[in-house]
Amino acid sequence: MSAAPLRILQVNSVFNGGGTDNQTVELAAGLRDLGESITLAVAAGSRWEPLAHELGVRVETFAAKSRLRQALIRRLVTIMRQDRTQIIHAHQGRDYWPCILAARIAGCGTRVVVTRHLMTRPGAFSRWFLLSMSDVIAVSHAVAEVLKCELRGSRRKLHQIYGGIDPCAFDPERTDRAVAWRRQHGWNDDAIVFGVVGGFNLPGGKGQLEFLAAAARLRSEFPDARFAIVGRGSMETLLRERIADLGLAGIAVIVPFTDDIPTVMNALDVLVHPALGTEALGLVLLEAMAAAKPVIATRLDGIPEAMIEGEHGLLVPPGDVPALATVMKHLLVNRELRSRLGIAGRAHVLPNFSRQHQAERVRDLYVQLCGDARNLCVS
Repeated sequence: MSAAPLRILQVNSVFNGGGTDNQTVELAAGLRDLGESITLAVAAGSRWEPLAHELGVRVETFAAKSRLRQALIRRLVTIMRQDRTQIIHAHQGRDYWPCILAARIAGCGTRVVVTRHLMTRPGAFSRWFLLSMSDVIAVSHAVAEVLKCELRGSRRKLHQIYGGIDPCAFDPERTDRAVAWRRQHGWNDDAIVFGVVGGFNLPGGKGQLEFLAAAARLRSEFPDARFAIVGRGSMETLLRERIADLGLAGIAVIVPFTDDIPTVMNALDVLVHPALGTEALGLVLLEAMAAAKPVIATRLDGIPEAMIEGEHGLLVPPGDVPALATVMKHLLVNRELRSRLGIAGRAHVLPNFSRQHQAERVRDLYVQLCGDARNLCVS
């Protein structure tokens, strides 16, 4: 007889379209595809609430704001008692302790799992008590190393599992939709388009200023090169001023953020991810590689874990504009290299960073926590 489906509650109180929200969706969909029973709890009115309903899983909502997160905690307790939930899994740092508290109040033996999607240091209370109250997933070895240094408690409760994407959503051949998207922005078939995809909030965004500085070094030698910044954030005025100051008008553009990332990746020729500060893994790199696009990124935190340098993409030091311009030029003049890196990148993502692979590893952890019988100790 096959085991009964696990009863899993995934929780995300932000769910407005960031990387953590993307991974919540991918994991929920992956576990659904594996036949597990998934409930996704999200804040009512969040930008991605409609997407949650499209997933084909049960969706529960709660008030986005309430005193001491009471609305969230009460709703989670009700769901866990009704469903005899075996696993509650929190993805946003702000949800860790409400989920832990709700599991304790529900009193039905629900195990708590949290995922750490960031390189930043956990808060003081979490540093002392998180491992004693939950199992913690780090999305990269770089994140795991931070947590090993910061968290007190048993290292057996700390697990490293990479995030995943749906590679089937990304076409390695240029689509008609992508061609239309390129034409909409004035890019003809001869244009080699470099793009940065991600938010650009002050002070430094994802390295968009460095990207523009590198573009300025290439402008005169490569008149067919184009440069796109796809996203949104508080740096927009500064970026537009920098484009004008560098003489990049008509060559570099800011494209409003879109949820249609597969079309964006398909339309670009090279994905550039010149991240500064911290970066847990760089899922945008996986999306680009799934679309068979070569990638250029900074050698920062978990980014090198997404690829083998020289086989799937090229890495440069963070903030090094001359180095960034040099590798961009290298790809501009070498079409064969662009093709080779793109093909190899897609072949790398399919077995290593698919949402199915992620979901299988997370499910293995759930089963380990619940016991082979997958039974819950019911109060």
